[in-house]
Amino acid sequence: MGRTSELSVLEAVLAEANVEGRALLLEGDPGVGKTVLLDTVADRARTQGAMVLRVVGLETEQELAFSALHQLLYPLLDQLPRIPAFQGGVLEQALSLRAGSAPGRFAISAAALALLQVVTKEEPVCVVVDDAHWIDQSSAEVLTFIARRLSGCRASFVMAARSGWNGFVDPAGLPILTVPPLSHEHARTLLEHSCPGLAEPTRRRLLDEAEGNPLALIELPRHLSPAQRHGEEPLPANLPLSARLESVFADRIRLLTPATRFLLLLVALDGQRTGNLRQIREAWETTGQHWEDTLLEDSEASGLLRVDQMEERVAFCHPLARSCLVHMSSAGRRRGAHRALAAVLDDAPDRRAWHLAHGAEGPDEAVALELSRVAERALARAGAAEASAAFRRAAELSPHRDARARRLEEAAFAAGIGGQLEAASELVAAGSTETLRGATAAGYVLFHRDGDSGAVFRVLLPVMRQGPRGDRPEDLAAYDDAFYVLLNCAVWAGRQDLWPSVYEVLDHVSAMARMCFDCVADPARTAHDVRERLDRATAELPANTPFWRVNWLIYTALYLDCFSYYDSVWRDFVGHAAYDSQRFVLLARAHDSYMRGDWDTTLTLAGEGNSDAAGHGYNFTHILFTYGLASVAAGRGDEETLRRHCDAIVAWAGPRKFQLMLAAVNEARARAAIGRGDFEEAYQQATVVTPPGVLPAHYPHAQRVFLDLVESAVRTGRSDEARAHVEAGRQARLDVISPHHAVILAGAAAVAAPDEEAKELYESALAIPDAALWSHEYARLRLLYGEWLRRRRDYTASRVHLGAALEIFEHHLKAPLWAQRARDELRAAGVTVRVSEGWDAALMSAQERRIAELAAGGMSNKEIGRKLNISPRTAGSHLYKVFPKLGITSRAALRDALADLDRRGKP
Repeated sequence: MGRTSELSVLEAVLAEANVEGRALLLEGDPGVGKTVLLDTVADRARTQGAMVLRVVGLETEQELAFSALHQLLYPLLDQLPRIPAFQGGVLEQALSLRAGSAPGRFAISAAALALLQVVTKEEPVCVVVDDAHWIDQSSAEVLTFIARRLSGCRASFVMAARSGWNGFVDPAGLPILTVPPLSHEHARTLLEHSCPGLAEPTRRRLLDEAEGNPLALIELPRHLSPAQRHGEEPLPANLPLSARLESVFADRIRLLTPATRFLLLLVALDGQRTGNLRQIREAWETTGQHWEDTLLEDSEASGLLRVDQMEERVAFCHPLARSCLVHMSSAGRRRGAHRALAAVLDDAPDRRAWHLAHGAEGPDEAVALELSRVAERALARAGAAEASAAFRRAAELSPHRDARARRLEEAAFAAGIGGQLEAASELVAAGSTETLRGATAAGYVLFHRDGDSGAVFRVLLPVMRQGPRGDRPEDLAAYDDAFYVLLNCAVWAGRQDLWPSVYEVLDHVSAMARMCFDCVADPARTAHDVRERLDRATAELPANTPFWRVNWLIYTALYLDCFSYYDSVWRDFVGHAAYDSQRFVLLARAHDSYMRGDWDTTLTLAGEGNSDAAGHGYNFTHILFTYGLASVAAGRGDEETLRRHCDAIVAWAGPRKFQLMLAAVNEARARAAIGRGDFEEAYQQATVVTPPGVLPAHYPHAQRVFLDLVESAVRTGRSDEARAHVEAGRQARLDVISPHHAVILAGAAAVAAPDEEAKELYESALAIPDAALWSHEYARLRLLYGEWLRRRRDYTASRVHLGAALEIFEHHLKAPLWAQRARDELRAAGVTVRVSEGWDAALMSAQERRIAELAAGGMSNKEIGRKLNISPRTAGSHLYKVFPKLGITSRAALRDALADLDRRGKP
């Protein structure tokens, strides 16, 4: 009734989903009709031949990791053999269908999406998610991951949630349709349809009080007496409207017998999954009462409950009824129902533990221990937020003060890495910072939220100086966790006065933590054998390693610029165990894509991470992503964007004296100055952070500004300073640290070398294995070498290198200032090139143009190869790309096509 526009939108979603996947989020007040719209969508999808998958968020299951995901995927489990075995195993492990190494959140999301894609190849799928505000956090993150990636998948994804909910579904990037109250005309029509014959004063009062809420319009008249409906008796002063809609169901609940109310309470607390009727009966019988089918009949007769005998399922007709019943039940009745359910859930340990926890009447160490194990399992299945809730409840149930404090500290730490800094802060305040875990949780909050390096050291050092509290693996791991926060803080604070304290506790950390320290603290002096150690560590990594520990390896790989090299390792752990870990992986991928020249991906990842971190209070991580955005802006010469990002970084890092972050601003400004040809500015910016001839201690980013300093020094007549810096790099053996370091050092050596040595050094730099992986440095080397060759009048060879540089700068990096520099050099070398009209235009590179000209002149591939010092096969490959760009199919047409292109003013 009155939902023509909403149904039109939903129909469009279904229609478009048959070609391209579509997602939509419905928002609206309780009782506004969201569930009816979802039911209509499901019915229409079925009539169109689509498979319908239903998910209902349940408040009682919000603490169970992946409970909603289980609802979604359970009907599809027989399709698991159709996706890769690894992904099938990931889903089985996430849903606790089999034991194995803990899957990562990204792996779970990707596997779920893959399963959905496989199914949609056979038939379209409509996913309908009701009460999304009650979905557990782990499932919510997977569902939103899928909803944002439906491109190419014949699936519609419609979710419904209450307006202003506090749930875990992140609406960012999802189309939202707000379901408003009914208009006055439609509200009147609905009221007349649901309850004809109302007296006009009664009708007016109900319309005024209902304010267009369909549920109120339908339910409220049913609870008026005939005399009230007919206007023979006055209506009560306060009608149960809007937020008071639960009172409508309360009236029905009060009419039930105590036995029926207890049955409904069992249903409300157990959830409404398929097959739950059997467990409800078993739980009922644990109370010593005899089961009678009349209990179900009375429940159905009340209009509160639906019974599906085919699915052996009982469910509430409306979520408000379920909430109302729970709230109306006494605490003792609720505890009794929880205990009855726990007694029949031996095959579901997580649900059993939570029911026991809710059913406990006081401290109970056995229940606290069982709930702690639930928390540990949640961490193992990427549910840090759920783990924090479980640890917190376990602490409340702990009869001994030490156990209570320990579990509160675990809750605080899990909350921090689970993306709940405010909750972590509250738990830290309630606990102690004198223990290792408590201090680590406090330090984590102080670093990520406040950026207070001094406070981090004041909190962590006193407890760390005492060393690990035992030799158990968990004690050593807890010490490593504390050291992780301390090291990260020291690196980014960049203060020399902090490092002695770090070295003071270094002997107590694990080999994995020490490896990371050697790589990131002062790499120019200690990182030379780290790559070999990282290879061994990843090869020997146990399959059940928690992802929070794997952060050591990712942190190490990040500073060796080889994160993606270990994809076969990371894919088992990506997103595992902690919200922060997922954010850290996103950060690592953004950094890796930047270093490899995939700057569009960097912008996407850093933009997503930036808003996510800011929204969750991770202020330090927010600035790190801003640094990534600034780096791309510097490389592309986007001065306004660079200024905005640098100002944001300085505003946050300046007052907190985060010296490495401030140095990153100088680094970005130096890169931008080089790009626009302001070499004096570039030199001044670069030497602020690393003087020529010096690699400062505990400055892990020296290589990032190394080539900028050397080139700007040479361009401004400071050749001695440039060569001194190259010599410092050689003395530090930067080339041994990583292949990327080797490319940077070799390129800088060629730039600073005398003419008689430069050619050999340029050739050596370009010959480094996989040098082209580092697109920006590689393109710069080709540009610099081309410039050098052009100055020596070796035009033929220079064109090859300059053309390759132009291709990378213009079409891959999309760096216009660098591309213009290459274009100018090509013109000086005798090649006519003009600015392309757009990045996506199918234009020839300078090298392709030269090869096309030679072929048009009658040269064979072999002759072209000999002239340009390339292989005949390479020449043929370039021609193969040129033909479709020119719209021709043979060499004979080349001359005319090139002439026509020149007439049209194209390069």
